[in-house]
Amino acid sequence: MSPELKIIIYEEKNILKKLLNLLDEQHELVINKEVLKMDKIAQELDNTSKELATVEIKRRNIMGSESSMKTVIENCEDENIKQAYEEIESTLKMIEIQKEANSNLIKQRLFFTKKMINFIKPNKGAGTYNSYGQVGK
Repeated sequence: MSPELKIIIYEEKNILKKLLNLLDEQHELVINKEVLKMDKIAQELDNTSKELATVEIKRRNIMGSESSMKTVIENCEDENIKQAYEEIESTLKMIEIQKEANSNLIKQRLFFTKKMINFIKPNKGAGTYNSYGQVGK
């Protein structure tokens, strides 16, 4: 295994851990209703995702599009690389779970906010019925 590929694997591992930490921080901000700080986290998430994409492009350029990362790691003799790859896989699973949780929390907050706005300022216009018999806006 080439030394450049080893460096890229460790870079990916560090970037993914940073991404997971940012998602955890975003989760705390959503829970604590700190909306103004969420914009900063969103920008940091975007920058970290771009950084990860550039490292992934470097990895694909080195390995080529034909070979699979899993097979390369299985054929590797270095135990540290295998352990780093397992950490990458587990971190990716945790990122996916955290991202889904954050997304659901944000959707719930938006739904609640929309309901409250509609309660405070109801629609005064006359509704019209559509072809399904439901009142349109």
